[in-house]
Amino acid sequence: MKKTTLEYTPVDLSRWARKEHFEVFQSFAQCTFNQTVLLDITALLKHIKEVGWKFYPTIISLLSKAVNNHAEFRMAIKNNELVIWNEIHPSYTIFHNETETFSSLWSHFDGNIHHFQSVYSEDVARYGNNLSYWPKEESRENVFFVSAIPWVSFTSFNMNIANMQNFFSPMFTLGKYYKQDGKILLPLSVLVHHSVCDGFHVARLINELQDMSDSIKHLS
Repeated sequence: MKKTTLEYTPVDLSRWARKEHFEVFQSFAQCTFNQTVLLDITALLKHIKEVGWKFYPTIISLLSKAVNNHAEFRMAIKNNELVIWNEIHPSYTIFHNETETFSSLWSHFDGNIHHFQSVYSEDVARYGNNLSYWPKEESRENVFFVSAIPWVSFTSFNMNIANMQNFFSPMFTLGKYYKQDGKILLPLSVLVHHSVCDGFHVARLINELQDMSDSIKHLS
């Protein structure tokens, strides 16, 4: 990879192991793919209750830590060049009961799960009553997306988006968690672009999320 003083690093395609895969999925085989899993959040919810955290910002912070660990979830096209953001931040939805609409809000993630609780709370307190789509401002370029459907569980979730050729930001959708066989399970859907990400990368991310959920005490 070539170094840069900007907020991203250009990818040297000639030395990138996925160069051919990238070209295939940018040409005749353009596609994204979804994967839905059940995340065991039993230990996570127990810890949240003990320390007085809120669930939504906690799971957003775990997702933020996971996606920032791996370059394939931080890729974008800038000036017709494939780049890797040095860091990426969560853009998440907030529901408004009075209008049954939502807003899209982003918050800065500095790598500290505990600190994100405060950052999230401050942003929601400041912008949460604004009913516009982007109450803070239009999302930064270096973001990934999180949305929640806490009213229903699901075993599969598919997002269909047009013109996705150069849209590489991962998208996560959370469902209603529920108890089964002594565990509390959270439906989680992951949407990624096949140009920059394969099933292996998604599986690694999901496994890391599970490990972090199980060992949340040591992360906080």
